Amino acid sequence: MFPILHLHGDPQQRGQQYGSQAAPLIRHSIASYARQFAYRCGLTWQQAQTQAQGSLPRLERHTPHLLEEMQGMATGSGFTFSEILALNLRTEILAGSVSRGSHPDYKAAIAANRRLGVPEHLSEGDLDPVHSKNATPDWGECTTLAALPQATSTRHTYLAQTWDWIGDQRQACVLLRVQSDEHPNYLTLTEAGILAKIGLNQAGLAVALNLLRSQQDGQTQSEGMPVHLLLRLLLQCEDDQQALERVKSFTYTASSCVSVASATGQVISFELSPQGIGLHLAQEGILAHTNHVLDPALQKDEIPPYVGSSTTQRLERAYHLLRQSAQRGSLNEVTLQKILQDRTGAPRCICRHPDPNLPAVDRTESVAAVVMDLTQQILYVAPGLPDQVEFVPISTRENDVD
Repeated sequence: MFPILHLHGDPQQRGQQYGSQAAPLIRHSIASYARQFAYRCGLTWQQAQTQAQGSLPRLERHTPHLLEEMQGMATGSGFTFSEILALNLRTEILAGSVSRGSHPDYKAAIAANRRLGVPEHLSEGDLDPVHSKNATPDWGECTTLAALPQATSTRHTYLAQTWDWIGDQRQACVLLRVQSDEHPNYLTLTEAGILAKIGLNQAGLAVALNLLRSQQDGQTQSEGMPVHLLLRLLLQCEDDQQALERVKSFTYTASSCVSVASATGQVISFELSPQGIGLHLAQEGILAHTNHVLDPALQKDEIPPYVGSSTTQRLERAYHLLRQSAQRGSLNEVTLQKILQDRTGAPRCICRHPDPNLPAVDRTESVAAVVMDLTQQILYVAPGLPDQVEFVPISTRENDVD
């Protein structure tokens, strides 16, 4: 299982605890994203940090407590505040990048990083060109599922997803169990150095994340709310109405889909784009989302899925399996885990294995999978390819299950 870090106190204290416990894993995240920024954007690690700092005026107005927590993380880990900030804005920095393959300036950026001693954990060969004409590099393509009480055999609410991304970033995954007097306690699966990603709080609110792509992505980064900070803000909410208001109070510069579910039996997938916000709602108690825009108003600005993308097939397959389980009266945490393990139509399938014909920097896979039972406050976490490892139950309440 991924390391479980227990954080408590004020933002500075929580950040310092996080940084001191996860310093080697934060180093791994820095190595991963310094390489990604160079390979996909032609940016050195220093340039990426400078770009992230452009968001500070807006973040100082809206999320000063999160900046304080990042400063604590920097103190605890020994890395700089700007490095921690760049990790938390990694989606926004990558947003305007080349979607497949390498940036023309990537070799110069990597060479500059090496001269400055930026952490690195892969060899030169990991950036080699594609080895097979049949191999198609792509970005991570997550699959999100939701099931509401009217469709489940347990009458519980569930939110689930695969997290598909670069496979070696699995080594930087952590679970944060956070206690605070200022907002509900929460449990989140995230990447070391990043405040939150997939998670559930003790008010019964859960969040999941899918990547989307828009023509306008990355053009005005300093004006938007970074999606990983939004996820953290949503985990601080007391109910779905507060979450709805919070999502709608910001603009966004990198497209993504954030799904928010509550134990009261509500779920909405928010399609976030520089062009606005689209909504995708559950039908007959089930919902699925992959990596293409479903809201008609936002589709005109979407970057169409590339040839070879599995997003359409995965959405159709997910809905088929959800409906089938609901009709049989067997939709629960076990069947949701099986859906996330599904390999039908491989390699264009829900549970994605890495393509060995691709260089490591382009080799995406289902890094982990999560099924969240909002009613019982349990995350079932598969800390690897979900069809090859067990789902482990972890409670939002310390020592309750794990």
